[in-house]
Amino acid sequence: MMEDLILSSLFLGFLLGLSHALDADHVVAVGTLAAETESLKRSSILGLCWGVGHTVTLTLIGGLVLSVKWKIPEVLAISMEVMVAAMIVGLGALLLWRARRPLTLHAHTHSHDDSTHTHVHVHVENKEVHGHHHLRNSLVKAFGVGLVHGIAGSAALTITVMATMPSFFLGIIYIVVFGTGTIAGMFLMSTVISMPFIFMAQRAAHWQTRIKVCAGVFAMGFGSTLAWSLLS
Repeated sequence: MMEDLILSSLFLGFLLGLSHALDADHVVAVGTLAAETESLKRSSILGLCWGVGHTVTLTLIGGLVLSVKWKIPEVLAISMEVMVAAMIVGLGALLLWRARRPLTLHAHTHSHDDSTHTHVHVHVENKEVHGHHHLRNSLVKAFGVGLVHGIAGSAALTITVMATMPSFFLGIIYIVVFGTGTIAGMFLMSTVISMPFIFMAQRAAHWQTRIKVCAGVFAMGFGSTLAWSLLS
């Protein structure tokens, strides 16, 4: 009977993790990441990185809280949420900045007629080189965003775990299962969110920048509103 109850709780934890990926702050944050990709595969990987970062933080903080039976103070929990809101504002601002046409500044030196000249000019950035560098940075950023979200979500989750799981070990298993559900949900959500941006990049490139700008403005507005609601 007890084993069935534990298995049911773990299965419920997985489902809750799936639904947790659909929280508004998660959707907005991942939307700013997905807006910068032009590939479903890359967008899905970003979702995975976000989910892994989220689960790492939940497991570390959750394990610490469960081991000492410490309840995270409400003030600290709110501060964590405000940190997430500020991060979303920053992600929106960064998306706006990157929505500009990518240009690079170069200086070239050459010699002729016994003299040396240096010419400075601006041209469109090499997309292939930029794409490789940008993907690596995006994966790191997605992981970091997941870490921050995990910090904010650890307070409510550990309270739930302490109330339902009979031991520390089962509590950690629950958190990991919950995180696995979140990873799966974020993988799917990031893929779906990126579809409009990819479509615009391939079929209507002149609208791509405008959609990115809208996504950036919305993220900044959402983050500001969230922070205001938490602090007021």
